[in-house]
Amino acid sequence: MRYFVRRNLTDVPPTRDLPRLFIEIVGKIRKAADGEAEQIVRDELLNKDRRASRAMFIEKLAGDIYWDNVDVTRFILCRIEEENQTKETFTDLWERDEKRDFIWTVEHIFPQGPNIPDCWVKMIAGGDAEKAKEYRDKYVHKLGNLTITGYNSKLGNKSFNEKRDRKDSRGKQVGYCNGLFLNKVLADAKAWTVSDIEERTARLLELAVKLFALK
Repeated sequence: MRYFVRRNLTDVPPTRDLPRLFIEIVGKIRKAADGEAEQIVRDELLNKDRRASRAMFIEKLAGDIYWDNVDVTRFILCRIEEENQTKETFTDLWERDEKRDFIWTVEHIFPQGPNIPDCWVKMIAGGDAEKAKEYRDKYVHKLGNLTITGYNSKLGNKSFNEKRDRKDSRGKQVGYCNGLFLNKVLADAKAWTVSDIEERTARLLELAVKLFALK
């Protein structure tokens, strides 16, 4: 899993090279003694010429990760969340709806849409619309501006406070105060700024690097 998360995010080795790589591995396994298959796979995949370096993985994690690969982004966020769940806080983040789509999807805290709401222009850029666009282009797809939610359509372009405090018709927290580990910082925040995105990106990056380290 760790290898393929890193490979799918960095495209190292390139997708076009995978069939040949796997055929080579299968060939070596067929010639090997019983019980050697696992070690052969490990040795071949962890060869430094066949895997992304730690530096490259970090570079991708720090970049526009959502833009680069939505599915890997969702997987990384879900795995970080799962690592911090307990029996009491367990949530099935892989549950699907009747159309087989994931219920829990990636949510942009600072909205990604072309028309930035006035409330966000004021919060993120002090009312400067052009600077807000610059910030959106630079930060909106960063890891620190992303979380997961089962209510993506309900949050959308709402203000940060509305997203943070939103409740459903039964009064249940469905915004950033829903108890997820990923949302701890968001639940306590009074606003959402560029520096908040940068700090949260650094923290989530650190967790991801440890979680997907190749041993």
